[in-house]
Amino acid sequence: HWPEEHWRELIGLLADSGIRIKLPWGAPHEEERAKRLAEGFAYVEVLPKMSLEGVARVLAGAKFVVSVDTGLSHLTAALDRPNITVYGPTDPGLIGGYGKNQMVCRAPGNELSQLTANAVKRFIEENAAMI
Repeated sequence: HWPEEHWRELIGLLADSGIRIKLPWGAPHEEERAKRLAEGFAYVEVLPKMSLEGVARVLAGAKFVVSVDTGLSHLTAALDRPNITVYGPTDPGLIGGYGKNQMVCRAPGNELSQLTANAVKRFIEENAAMI
């Protein structure tokens, strides 16, 4: 997974974008992480516990999603929502989401810890036409 401090930095870099960020979670440790990520950012909402169908409704209404390679990134692809998925060592050609709105942001040397929040923000800006 992408380091938590990188997620927080990206959230901070998006402060002036007007984007409202919604953080889903499924397990208690994910809820705690979502709360840590949202702390201090008024434009970030930790969603309540939801069914997969509820999360799908949120994703279906999203302007775009930034994710790591998880079930929710594949659900976003199935819903045909613009999705920027950050990848480390896994091969997006083998396991990535399929669809016209799926974008791959690859970590340098395939090491997720080396992918900076600034690089992901630049990737978002460079692909804004698809979003």
